Amino acid sequence: MSKIFDALRKAEQEPNPLLLVEAPVLARTDRHPRDQRTQEREFSTLSTSVQSYFARQTEGKILLVAGCTEREGTTYVASHLARKLALQTGEPVLCVDGNFHDPGLTRTFQVKNGLGMADIYDGGKPRDVATLLWNGDQQNLYFLGTGRRRIVPGAFFDSPEFDALLASFRHTFRFTVFDSSPLLKHADAMHLAARTDGVIFVVRAGNLKREVIRKGIEMVESVNAPVLGAVLNRRRFAIPSLVYKLIS
Repeated sequence: MSKIFDALRKAEQEPNPLLLVEAPVLARTDRHPRDQRTQEREFSTLSTSVQSYFARQTEGKILLVAGCTEREGTTYVASHLARKLALQTGEPVLCVDGNFHDPGLTRTFQVKNGLGMADIYDGGKPRDVATLLWNGDQQNLYFLGTGRRRIVPGAFFDSPEFDALLASFRHTFRFTVFDSSPLLKHADAMHLAARTDGVIFVVRAGNLKREVIRKGIEMVESVNAPVLGAVLNRRRFAIPSLVYKLIS
């Protein structure tokens, strides 16, 4: 496999026709300015916390953003976290769609050729990963979709080829953020979690019982994957947020 970083830098100077020329902006533009500022502040805090956790590490790290069930908001959190990490670190950051059952990140970008992670080892010879990446909406941000080739995700995540791929990601990117399939629905999510350096839980406010969330955390801990923390998504304030600030 060729060096991804060199290929990426070359692609910035000579646009690759396989890369999206106009990547969609991840942040919603129809939000109220106050909501937009709140979102930016919260993802900045999350990004800073992640960097602090790995402050003394020189090798790139693999993160998994996971939820217990569908519609917890993992794709949203993974993509925005990757964006903020790229902005704050000034180093290459990759966001990968690891959900082969419902690839929301891949659908968002609607890549024309549809090639992605599953196609890297198609044909027995490793494909140049740089040709499969999508440019983000800012410098140092890249995305990788699931791909067109049909695979068994769990077997793929357990393969030597996937281990080699992760090693190349660690060498090339400061952070690689995976968007996961639901932990309680698809077993392959646990195979992926076992190979990451940390898991960030996404919990949709008021959606699941505490016991269900605890079960998901215990499953991740059972494969010795560090749980870095949780993101409470779609929190609703019963009283104006200003009042919360005054009493907190």
